[in-house]
Amino acid sequence: MSTAEIADNKWEVQASKAPIATAGGLLQIVMFLGFSGLFVYITAMSVVGAVTPKAAEGQIEKQFNKGAAPAETPEKP
Repeated sequence: MSTAEIADNKWEVQASKAPIATAGGLLQIVMFLGFSGLFVYITAMSVVGAVTPKAAEGQIEKQFNKGAAPAETPEKP
């Protein structure tokens, strides 16, 4: 092997390693973990919302079902 091929191989080995010790590498890891955590949170809350039983009726629903909701009158010009 020539000196140029050996230098090229050393460069390829260094380029294939992830830059973990640099600020940019750490920022990439933190961003990846943040987005992964957000994805897991959204997925988990979707499953929780789909599985938990719905409440019988809320306060506003009771008012509208009884017809006792306050109606707004339109303003007169």
